[in-house]
Amino acid sequence: MGMARALGELPVSFDGRGVLVLCYHSVRTRAHFAAQMAEVAARGYTALSLGQFTDWLRRGKPVSTPAVLLTFDGGYRDQLEHAVPVLGSLALPATFFPVTCYLDDESAGVPAIRRADLVALVGAGHAVGCHTHTHPSLTALPAEAVEREVVASKQRLEDLLGEPVSAFAYPYGDADARVAGIVERAGFEVAFTVDLGGVRPGDDPYRLKRLPVLGQPGRVQLGAYLSGAPFLSGGLLLYWKVRERGLSREGGP
Repeated sequence: MGMARALGELPVSFDGRGVLVLCYHSVRTRAHFAAQMAEVAARGYTALSLGQFTDWLRRGKPVSTPAVLLTFDGGYRDQLEHAVPVLGSLALPATFFPVTCYLDDESAGVPAIRRADLVALVGAGHAVGCHTHTHPSLTALPAEAVEREVVASKQRLEDLLGEPVSAFAYPYGDADARVAGIVERAGFEVAFTVDLGGVRPGDDPYRLKRLPVLGQPGRVQLGAYLSGAPFLSGGLLLYWKVRERGLSREGGP
């Protein structure tokens, strides 16, 4: 599915889009992530908080452009080890989308973000969004199962954090009109796919595109990717997906 999506996105262009939403999963080394953030800064991007992004998209509040929203899916523990220290040193806000079934400390065999980690992230100025309870492909589930995955996960996060959770990220980026409608009715303000592209005012807030960052790219590659040039950005994403599979099999940095 991911490879087919990447092939279809080869001609995509997002040059000149107001906000680019970067989507990270595993962050294997601090040095690579720091170099990527240096490239983002060198290109003049402002990093938005989730609140600023939502106010811009839903309520028309102005932001300084070009801008990025930094998002992290899956609740991988290496996000805490490698990305969060860099974000803190640069005062960059980010949004984290954990899978709630992995939050309990007794799930010791899973290298995931835990409850206390989420509380600490919010305390440090980051936002937390919902990524379902068990990370299924929602489009393959009946409506009642989708509602359980979406609503139960949202409630669990809100009970833990004591504040509303307003953003949703579809597992695997899989969404259709039925699933998006359930997410909207659950009370989310924005929801993200992993379809390649930028975001501009007027885009469907429940089918927002992002820029997946995979395969541990270096600074120069990330800069080329951010250009949004047709076939260049899509071609890099296709290459990164192949590389990500290799890195995942190796289990190494």
